[in-house]
Amino acid sequence: MSYFVETMSSLDVICEKIHDAHGPRWERGGICVACVAEMMDRPDVSAVRKRAALVSVMRVDAARELLYCEEQRRTHFISSLLKTLFSAVDSSLLDQTVQVLVQVTLDVPNQALLLFILDQTHSRWSDGERASLSSLMFLGKLLDAHPALSQTLTSSRLCVLECVCSALLVSDEDVKAAVCYVMFRIWSSSAAVQTLPDTLRQRMCVLLLHTLSHTHTTALTVNCLGVVKQMCQYSDVVCVLMNLKDGGEDPLLYQPLPLILKKLLLSAQDSLQVVSVRCVCAVLIHAPLHFSSSFIQADLPEFLLEVMSGGCSDVLLWSVFSCLLLLSEDPLFFSQCHAVYGVEPLIRSLKETLGKSNTEVQKKGLELLTVILDRQPAAVRLFPTASEFSAVCDVIVEGVASSCLQVSMCAVRAAAVLLRPNHQSSPVQLADVRRIVEVVMSKLTEQHHKHSRESSSGSKSVTAGVLLQTLTCFDAACRLVEACVCDSSLKDGVCSSQETLESVCVFLLHCCDAACIPAVTGVCERVSSPQVLQLFLSALSCQFSLCPDHMTSFSRKLAASGFIRLTLESKAQLCSGNRNSSLNQICCDFLLKLCMSLISQEHTCTSELQDVERVLQESLPSLSCCTSDWLSVLSDFPQSLRNTQHCLIYLLHLSVLHGDRFLSDSAVFSALLRFVSCVQDLPASVLSSVLYLLSVTQHAGPRLDTVCVSVLSRALSSCPRLFSRSLPLSVLSFIFLYPELSERFGAPALAGRLSEETQEQELLELINTHPAALLATLAVACDGESAASRSAVAVLQCFLRSSDSLSFSGTSDLCDQIRSVLLGVLQRHTHTDGLSVLLDVSSVIHSSAQREHTDFRLLYHVSNLAGKLDSSDSELLLSVVNFLYCFLSVCPSHATDRAVSLLLGNVRLMELLEEVLSASSSSSSSLLCSCLLLLSSLTLLQHKHSAQVHRSVSVDLHQIIRRLAFSKRHTDTLLIKCSVRFMQVCLDVDTSALLCVCDAALQRPLTSTDGALHPIGHSGAMSLMTALSALMLMTQDLMVSAALNCLGSLMGFLHRRSADTAQHMVCQPWMRFLLFSLLSCDQRLRPAALQLLTQLVCFSGSVSHWTTELESVCEETEKQGATNLTDDSTHTLRRMLTQCCALSPPDDLRMRMEAIQESLRHLPPSESSSRHMLRVGRVSVCLSDFTVSPQDL
Repeated sequence: MSYFVETMSSLDVICEKIHDAHGPRWERGGICVACVAEMMDRPDVSAVRKRAALVSVMRVDAARELLYCEEQRRTHFISSLLKTLFSAVDSSLLDQTVQVLVQVTLDVPNQALLLFILDQTHSRWSDGERASLSSLMFLGKLLDAHPALSQTLTSSRLCVLECVCSALLVSDEDVKAAVCYVMFRIWSSSAAVQTLPDTLRQRMCVLLLHTLSHTHTTALTVNCLGVVKQMCQYSDVVCVLMNLKDGGEDPLLYQPLPLILKKLLLSAQDSLQVVSVRCVCAVLIHAPLHFSSSFIQADLPEFLLEVMSGGCSDVLLWSVFSCLLLLSEDPLFFSQCHAVYGVEPLIRSLKETLGKSNTEVQKKGLELLTVILDRQPAAVRLFPTASEFSAVCDVIVEGVASSCLQVSMCAVRAAAVLLRPNHQSSPVQLADVRRIVEVVMSKLTEQHHKHSRESSSGSKSVTAGVLLQTLTCFDAACRLVEACVCDSSLKDGVCSSQETLESVCVFLLHCCDAACIPAVTGVCERVSSPQVLQLFLSALSCQFSLCPDHMTSFSRKLAASGFIRLTLESKAQLCSGNRNSSLNQICCDFLLKLCMSLISQEHTCTSELQDVERVLQESLPSLSCCTSDWLSVLSDFPQSLRNTQHCLIYLLHLSVLHGDRFLSDSAVFSALLRFVSCVQDLPASVLSSVLYLLSVTQHAGPRLDTVCVSVLSRALSSCPRLFSRSLPLSVLSFIFLYPELSERFGAPALAGRLSEETQEQELLELINTHPAALLATLAVACDGESAASRSAVAVLQCFLRSSDSLSFSGTSDLCDQIRSVLLGVLQRHTHTDGLSVLLDVSSVIHSSAQREHTDFRLLYHVSNLAGKLDSSDSELLLSVVNFLYCFLSVCPSHATDRAVSLLLGNVRLMELLEEVLSASSSSSSSLLCSCLLLLSSLTLLQHKHSAQVHRSVSVDLHQIIRRLAFSKRHTDTLLIKCSVRFMQVCLDVDTSALLCVCDAALQRPLTSTDGALHPIGHSGAMSLMTALSALMLMTQDLMVSAALNCLGSLMGFLHRRSADTAQHMVCQPWMRFLLFSLLSCDQRLRPAALQLLTQLVCFSGSVSHWTTELESVCEETEKQGATNLTDDSTHTLRRMLTQCCALSPPDDLRMRMEAIQESLRHLPPSESSSRHMLRVGRVSVCLSDFTVSPQDL
């Protein structure tokens, strides 16, 4: 066609001289404007030429300007075009005419011109010409080009609009479609609608319903519905449409709008269904409760559900979801069970939709599911079976897991409503509940980690929104499980095949700990949201009833993480001035549960717990001050504030106890001192909290003066109930820090703790830090047979077993006090379990005190106690014997004669020693060791002072030798050492009036050798020598020293009794091997090796036999250097060199030894450790009895 028009233009068809006034002034761009205008009026010109002329003139701007320059010619041209519009039949010419007319109105923006066109059009329609399709199409396009013309039609040119509406009554559906388009443009202008008369509005409504009721084409139906949808933007028009009913005064037949739309839903055409559903939505959006009943009564929801279940496009599905959302606002929707019947197709449709990519449809469907779940009456269950509940859970889980956050949050909202108890199937499907919570918490964690790396305000708002939705769901899950725990009907119906109620409770606690707490604290650090906090604290509160067995550790973790402070600060910030009352209630409920859980771990007294709970319940709701203002509240002293102050002290105590110190220690210390000074008669629980806070903040303040200590003492005296509980270690330390407090309250405070729990290590630290605590522990231990005394005994036993007991440095006063306690117990003749440990402690303290005087009263009473015992009283007897041995070991030399005489006069003590030693196989190893050590000390001191013996002790030395020679592997190491020590003493004293040595093992009659070596005989001497040689090869220094000392005593014994035997012993090859082994051990000079070499040189009477060994010692000493030797080695080496030089060694050796002596001369003498005690199990050992000692040879 374009080629044909170009051909016509190139020929001079258009420019035929048909106009009399044709001249050059009418020609522009090769086109005669006059000819074109004249041509439009001539009926003999073909439609093709007219169209070609119009196309040509529209292409040349100059020609159009020439055409418009005169109003008369322009008006004539428009009239000609309108005439053509109404008379022409050629469609291409009509289209071109419409195009030119619209272009003219755009080129000449003149309101009068538009009115002229409207008037001409109306006159044509009024003269009997019907409203043709072309004229209606022209009017529609004219309204498109000039939107303001709509208002003109509804105000000053209503006649035109009435003619347009009348065209809906013609049979041509194309004309009707064109009318609908014009009407659509009218209703698209709010200004035009405002000026539209009511009668015409109603007329339009009737005509549209009539047209919709009798239409046969899809195009007309769609156009009509488009107008209806546009009209439904106005509520008054909606009322007209919905209230029109067939059979009224209007002669036109039509159906009600709900019925029309319902019929359209039944059509198989997707486009009609979409438009009809949107029309329903357009009606309902104004007043769902007013109009929805008409659609529901017309069974529209049933048809919508049928459309949804039949499979449809995303556009239609979105429209159906939207329409059902509006219908669900009417309770009639649920009372007629549309939700019950529709939830299953909805779930199927959602499952298909979630597998696609259209997120808008997914969001709308999940929103519909949420509304149905939310508004469904509780009496009618939507998911009576487990399979139905699992199906909806599958959809929600898939929705929450969506990559689109908006879809995911819609699914989370649906999950929150689904988890209500009234939606649960019977039995409750805990596995499905857990699945939902797992995916929701996973989404929360994902968003928390994602947005924690972003700092923009948008990301913060998104995080807060996600948090709010997920917490709503989590809180609903917690409340559901809580209902299962508390409600017997739900609890009995819980499905336990896969998940137990307890396991789900623990899972919820884990989610709360691992997901909710980090996310909420992260958001609340930036901004506090009342809604978020309310949901979060509600979920936390539920945990206390869900998992009571786990609340001990969980509540401690919450307190350590600052949740007491967080809740109180949020409460002060958001709830002051009666704001957010529901949040305030949740905060109080959570704080009460948290605090009572924590306090119940500290206090066990029911009445005190009830008092604390009452104070918290009364004070928490009105507590709205910031934490920074707490100290000022404590500084006020009106009676009306008392409960509030007590509440603050409880909260501060719990916070500090678990590491959340939000106030300075110095300020807290000062404020509490003032509070205690001004407030009297504090409850035990409050005073306990005050004491704890003072004890942990003491370091930040000055040491208490006498006045403050007196105030505290008065407060403690007024509350004896305080000491019936287990006080914290810091409080005990605080009490023992001040002598005035420790004297009065140390023992009761310690007894309270020992009566409930025994943590030996903590109390050992207390004893080592505060020696006065040892005295208090002893007092508790000796106080009857209570649980506290038994615990005190256990602590003291642990103290005695520890290495700290030997390094314990108590003051002289403390030692005197401990002795006084022991003396008092002995004088009262109360033999409790504590007496044994008291004796042991006294032994340790007495041994470490290094006193220059002796308390013989104490020795006398302990000796008398021993006289009252039986050998079967092994525990107490061990402590008594151990005490006596320690007493003798540390007794000053000037008092040993008196001490040994006192003990030797105790005949029963001697009998006990004999009984224990004679029954060594049945006696305990520790008791046997102590008896051997005590008898050794008594024997030496009796021999030294020639003390009178009232009763001798029978001893079988051959049994001891056999133990050393043949039973070493089966004998306790300490017993071996003590046996060696006893043999050494027996050999040193030769004969003693105290010892009655049994010689039954010797042959009768005695040989000369056995007689000379009586009471051990030759075989006994050989066996003992062999045993001692083996013991000296052991790695324990104390064992080697003891064996070496005994060997020296044995050599001296042999030298005194039989010099030949002694010489023979010294020259045996094993002696040289033994010496070689000791010298070679560890490549260092051991004191034992040096002492053995000294003994061998001295007993052989010559250096010649031991020159090689002496040279080796000199070489090693020169190699190591004298200054690098230990004190013991230096001391022993100095003595060896002195004795060897006195035996005329070879000159070269003598010179080397003298040079070494000269290098040793400037070294300081070694410190003596003669009184140092070693605690081995329950046995105290004096080290001087077992260290290498010089022999007087």
